[in-house]
Amino acid sequence: MEIVTWFGKIDQETGGLLGGGDADSIIEVLLGQTRIVPVLQPDLRRIALIHGTMANDGEYNSCLRDVALRLVHRQLLELTTAEQDLLQAMEALDDMSQGVNLLDERLYEWSRLHRQEIVHGKDLAEGLCADENMGTLAKAIQGLREARKIMEMEVVTSAEDLAPNLSSLAGPVLAARLISRAGSLRRLAGMPSSRIQIMGAEKSLFKHLKGHAPSPKHGIIYRHPAVIGSPKRLRGKVSRALAGKLAIAARLDYYGAGRSMDLQSSLDIRLDDIKRRGRNKPRGRE
Repeated sequence: MEIVTWFGKIDQETGGLLGGGDADSIIEVLLGQTRIVPVLQPDLRRIALIHGTMANDGEYNSCLRDVALRLVHRQLLELTTAEQDLLQAMEALDDMSQGVNLLDERLYEWSRLHRQEIVHGKDLAEGLCADENMGTLAKAIQGLREARKIMEMEVVTSAEDLAPNLSSLAGPVLAARLISRAGSLRRLAGMPSSRIQIMGAEKSLFKHLKGHAPSPKHGIIYRHPAVIGSPKRLRGKVSRALAGKLAIAARLDYYGAGRSMDLQSSLDIRLDDIKRRGRNKPRGRE
């Protein structure tokens, strides 16, 4: 039986070295094989020194380090996919939004020391860019806002390429946020619609399970116009309908089924039915 090591192949019975190669060829073999750990581990260092593959312990350690670093680098490159780029971009976009909000609050508190006007957000930063004291912070906020716009455009493009059905139904940014929250499109596609409905409301769900709060009706899909634009008493039903279609969209995208032209129309029909029934139903419990 042959054992593939980081410096070549070894005959397990005789302990002899069958062949080696340069670092790149050995890494290709290591990446392509299924790991089989022998019952009795041979002394690889001793075998390498006996057969003259390595001159001494120092060369053995140096070569082992080089191969290990190259192997890890190749494995990391293989993990770098368009989906991973989207997840990182989405996290960066949320971090930028959080940063803008925090700096906006700081600029507002600072401005109140010198001004009586109550101005918030973008207007405040634009008005203070030329200020002697607060201008540097105001310009930094403006620059971060511009960077956030560019990052959002990148997220939109990536989400539409990776998950066209989900992006069409939820909007590219919300689609990217759902994928990011799930961890991958594969995980999102494997979730039931009930899980997608409350994704992002885990704390409220745990409180409900302990009897300290009502059951959450929605999580981050609250950002969808269909949910946020509905009367409060109908948001639970709207969220369920939306989550059901999002689950279908995620599965279509993951399995590469192509763009569906029926999802949006079927969702619109269902939402119209919910609103029509809601108008005709007396107000009360959902």
